[in-house]
Amino acid sequence: MREIRDIIRDQILPSTEGLCEIGSLLEDDKMIITVKVTKGTKLYYIKKEGRSATGCFYRDGTSSTPMSEEEIDRRFIASLNYKRTLLSEIPINRTDLKFETLRDKLRLNDVHINDDTFLNNFNLVTSVGRYNLLANLLSDENRISIAVCVFKGKDKTEYLMRNEYGNKSLIQAYKDAINYCEAINPTYVDVSSRPRKEKRMFDNKAFEEAWINACVHNLWDTHISPQIYIFEDRMEIESQGGLPYGLTEEEFLAGISKPVNPDLMDIFKSCRIVERSGHGVPEVVKVYGKSAYKFSANTITVTIPFDKIGFGQGGTVNGTVNGTVNDGTLSKSEKLIMDAISLNSSLTRKEMCKQKNLSLRTVARTLNSLKNKGLIRRVGSDKNGHWEIID
Repeated sequence: MREIRDIIRDQILPSTEGLCEIGSLLEDDKMIITVKVTKGTKLYYIKKEGRSATGCFYRDGTSSTPMSEEEIDRRFIASLNYKRTLLSEIPINRTDLKFETLRDKLRLNDVHINDDTFLNNFNLVTSVGRYNLLANLLSDENRISIAVCVFKGKDKTEYLMRNEYGNKSLIQAYKDAINYCEAINPTYVDVSSRPRKEKRMFDNKAFEEAWINACVHNLWDTHISPQIYIFEDRMEIESQGGLPYGLTEEEFLAGISKPVNPDLMDIFKSCRIVERSGHGVPEVVKVYGKSAYKFSANTITVTIPFDKIGFGQGGTVNGTVNGTVNDGTLSKSEKLIMDAISLNSSLTRKEMCKQKNLSLRTVARTLNSLKNKGLIRRVGSDKNGHWEIID
């Protein structure tokens, strides 16, 4: 039963979550596995084959018949006219969810919480009382990946590392990703102008707005998370789903708001993370222009270029850090720790030990030395905080 469930979940797109019920029954002393399929509203296809004649089928008596290209187009267009199923209407099979992160964030913003009606008030259960996909996104523990992937050059040829911030409430995961990206965004003083101006590699505000939009408007029922890709010269934020149905590119870029996931938007609004005003997209457009957005049938990609002038070492993301490390003023262990922090500011001391093959005592002594030299500082608590490199 588990194998069948995994096949349906992993090999069919869009997600069939909530449409297939797998069970068993005993008949004539034989155990029979049953698969009950509810009619969906989309054009479903085999993931590896794509939306093509080899991936799309319809039932013809007791056999399956491949669809023609014309039939695929017709059914796909028809599926777009369906009202999108809310995250809060898609049931999941888990029964052990907890929401302390969400509760704490709501209390921090003076939102009243009634423990008896909490799940219903915030749409975390379906009409029949089952946890839903929205609840899974916001639960303290889940299997949802939120990653920041770092590449060495200007494409995905040389992979450096993947920083994983998922498997926790989206309320916390989205912020952890922001903290990492802001930690690798150094500040330098432009002395060529009067008065002197501080300058950063990229605009933090525009980046935050683009990333929050990607998290809120992602098509989560595809079970593909938004991602951040960092290259030598730019950052790309990719979310699932093209333009919201009924919006043109011009309307989207002008900031006309049409939430893909209104129930998730309501949660982020209650937590004071986002507003309904639609100012996020215009904020990005104001800084980086309309060309920052690229639309496809399945994704929206926001490209944020790095302003590299003044950061040395060819202007790479880690240029400022590498310049300090390579000038001979740091010890070997200090160079190793600075390198580790520059790539992942959320590393714990134990993780530094394992990654750089250093003892816990050496890591502690080295961190203190770097702090005393004014090169790094700790932001937040030992448990939930991160390291920040001081330019």
